[in-house]
Amino acid sequence: MKVDAASRLLWRFPPRRLEAEGIRDSILAVSGNLDRATGGPSFFLHEVDRENVYHYQPKEKFGPAETRRMVYAFKVRMEQDGIFGSFDCPDGSLVMPKRSVSTTPLQALNLFNSRFILDQSETFAARLRKESGDDIAAQVRQAWQLAFNRAPEKSEVKGAVEFAKAEGLPAFCRAVLNANEFLFIP
Repeated sequence: MKVDAASRLLWRFPPRRLEAEGIRDSILAVSGNLDRATGGPSFFLHEVDRENVYHYQPKEKFGPAETRRMVYAFKVRMEQDGIFGSFDCPDGSLVMPKRSVSTTPLQALNLFNSRFILDQSETFAARLRKESGDDIAAQVRQAWQLAFNRAPEKSEVKGAVEFAKAEGLPAFCRAVLNANEFLFIP
């Protein structure tokens, strides 16, 4: 670390956050909601008010159309998606040969409190109940496998089970979807 703190010599890979599209698609995949169909029309991440001009408001209700991969999202010029726009996702009017990468409190707040995340946490919890039954430890192990692609350590199971019992399975799922291990490439 003293010689190469910036990792210019490539002796280690610095952690890197997934792009907005990857985060959203991963959340949908883990919750079991990702529509993997290819082709077809775009979906809107905005509610469209049509007056003399179009007004775009971020969606608060998401249905089956919004479970498609984000590559199929209709990009509105000069408008950001209400949730994933804070993750350096450019609007449709910009040409971006390279995205900037920022870390802001708004990103964490969006991922923790948005209606999309709350809905996906509920769906993820329902998936865990369906696939693992009522055993909370089995649900935790399944969540780890789906989200992190590994088995949890004993201490992780213990802490996660305590948290899920105290706060509920959807809150546990929301915490998993907000974990650095889920959002970053190690």
